[in-house]
Amino acid sequence: MAMDYEIEIDGVKHQVRVFEREGQLFVSHAGGTFPVRVSTPLRSKVQVAQLNGDSTRFGYHRGKEGTDIVLGGVVYRAEVRELEHVRLANVARRKGAGGAVDVKAPMPGMVVAIQVKEGELVKKNQSLLSLHAMKLENDIRAPREGVVKLIAVKPNDVLEKGALMIKLAPPEGA
Repeated sequence: MAMDYEIEIDGVKHQVRVFEREGQLFVSHAGGTFPVRVSTPLRSKVQVAQLNGDSTRFGYHRGKEGTDIVLGGVVYRAEVRELEHVRLANVARRKGAGGAVDVKAPMPGMVVAIQVKEGELVKKNQSLLSLHAMKLENDIRAPREGVVKLIAVKPNDVLEKGALMIKLAPPEGA
């Protein structure tokens, strides 16, 4: 099981994969594949992680406009997107894709919390729910603006990859 992300920093996009093999967490990107050990609670905003044997302290803050990552005293403005959401957004941008969108589980996991209600208007990239998978809590975001027509899950539901989580309809007047 793997989680694939696109991380954009200063206009440069990076593909990052987080996966588990034999009980060990790894991160893979263009620079190679490295083992990771996290020694702080995953919900903590300040993390201490060992990446390829080197201990690193970093922090992050997720805001409406993106994620600020603090590494080595330097603040980086990043946009972190799951590749599944990138694909969904690309589909939504195509001509004729103005209909409903199904937001499906990008990987197997357990629903932790739901941040929206049926009938609510959501903006593109707004947090919809949290999915716990591979020792990480993943923020599932709206691939585009829309109205929440159906919430097909509830907290503590265990999902397979591809399971329907939320149906979004086009906003009124679209």
